[in-house]
Amino acid sequence: MGREKKAASLFVFLGVLAAGVACPLQARATLSFGTWSWVLTPVRHGRHYPSQEISRLDISGDAAIPGRLAANLALQNLGPQREGILLRYDLSAEVYSISDPKKERGWTIPFVVDERRVPQLKADQSLTLNFDVTESVKDYFKQLFLEGWRPEKIKMEIMIEPRQGEDSALKKIESTLPILSAKKNDKENIHHD
Repeated sequence: MGREKKAASLFVFLGVLAAGVACPLQARATLSFGTWSWVLTPVRHGRHYPSQEISRLDISGDAAIPGRLAANLALQNLGPQREGILLRYDLSAEVYSISDPKKERGWTIPFVVDERRVPQLKADQSLTLNFDVTESVKDYFKQLFLEGWRPEKIKMEIMIEPRQGEDSALKKIESTLPILSAKKNDKENIHHD
């Protein structure tokens, strides 16, 4: 009876070992996120100036963004070469009403849901991706301003689309950018005594 248990244990061990060896290298590939930064490329009179990392976005009283707004994110491949990487991302905003600016803020549902494909990432390579969100943010801010609302923050979430046979943990990252809205002859400047 002892031999049968040993034989069964050896059979299970060899089966597990064979499954690990037969497992494609791609399944053991490790993708991760590196550094994230928000960048603004100022545009004045049609001329683009050098990009700057920002920790807050200042917008004018008419919701104008003073340049091109983007999120830069490093994607790292710590395993063998990968192909067809899909990143999904969304943008949402924390907003408040100008009729009652002291009232609690609330997060909107995402106003942008999109995806980005990376055709190939070589082994042990890092790639910085630029997500230009200028037009989407500008359009949404204009809509908010027209309806009497102001953005307090925007939040971007990015996820690596999972694939069969890969690490079961979902890989997501998010970043929030505070917004400072200038008061330009709007209802925020009207005081009633």
